[in-house]
Amino acid sequence: MKGYVIQEKGRADWQEVPVPEIGPYDALVRPTAVATCTTDVHLIDSLSLPNALGKVIGHEAVGVVERVGDLVTDFGPGDRVVLPAGLADWRYPRAQRGEGKYHQSKSPYFSDDPANGGWFSELVKCFEADSNLAHIPDSVTDVQAVSVDDMAATGFTGVERMEIQFGEVVVVLGVGPVGLMGAAAAALRGAGRIIAVGSRPNTMTLATRYGATDLVDYKRGDVYEQIMTLTGGAQVDSVLVASGGNASDQIGTAMRLTKFGGHVSVVSGFFDDESVTIPMAVWNYGVMEKFLTAAQANQGRDYMERLLLLIANGKLDTQPLATHVLHGWDNVGQSLELMRSRDRSVIKPVVVVG
Repeated sequence: MKGYVIQEKGRADWQEVPVPEIGPYDALVRPTAVATCTTDVHLIDSLSLPNALGKVIGHEAVGVVERVGDLVTDFGPGDRVVLPAGLADWRYPRAQRGEGKYHQSKSPYFSDDPANGGWFSELVKCFEADSNLAHIPDSVTDVQAVSVDDMAATGFTGVERMEIQFGEVVVVLGVGPVGLMGAAAAALRGAGRIIAVGSRPNTMTLATRYGATDLVDYKRGDVYEQIMTLTGGAQVDSVLVASGGNASDQIGTAMRLTKFGGHVSVVSGFFDDESVTIPMAVWNYGVMEKFLTAAQANQGRDYMERLLLLIANGKLDTQPLATHVLHGWDNVGQSLELMRSRDRSVIKPVVVVG
């Protein structure tokens, strides 16, 4: 069978790969739709995670179960499933406690196992199927469901860390796919005012559809000053950092915007920045609380199935994220190029393969 493999820094391509062997707790899954991510592009171009070299890439996918191990109880051939962006060894206690090193212990980019690859392959192996796979409700399409394991999970996890109370004022810095899901999550959590920061007309319009009440274009002036004008000079309750750019600028702006006792939740991956500088004045020189966290997307069957329930019951519609729907495995390269191109019309390309 074929898989899309990182050949060297700056290059990935199709090659023959072996069909994975599954253990008693594992499942063999045939992907039916995959989505490409800026993380995929960055990993190919920079090889910032050396363990990814020589492996099948990809971490956003849905599929159909082909075969399961003897001890898998909750999934069987023919089941439609979401594949997780992060594979955890849930039998390990520290994974159950959420420790990132162990929580991601079997994820392809982090694992030392060269045979442990990602989802851009005709057949893939999911470890610990009963805990890592998620059933897709019949009313949810593959294109909707493929957003769950990363885009929705990351945005919603970040918002959970903000501890939003009813009627609070929040800012979403960056309205790409994750930021858009953050806006949707903040609305569902009861935020009274959601200020979305971006520049692309299509994402700004969609941010409003997901619950944003105010829009700030970062190309039209200083973000902090624009938001202070909107709020009458009052700092906001919490900020979700879901943007690119310079880490110090983005996190520093978020900290300045946030009130004492408020929360800044970072869900962006700043792979090219080695350090972040935050002026001590934003913490009142160390004698006032502000909460800063970097949130890794919650994974596991329970979390993904709860997000799928939101979609199934009309609480969340992820379909608009898929601005480009391509067909066939041969279009994975084109999908990656769409992400790399910085085309302002692109939110998320999805490749339907089954």
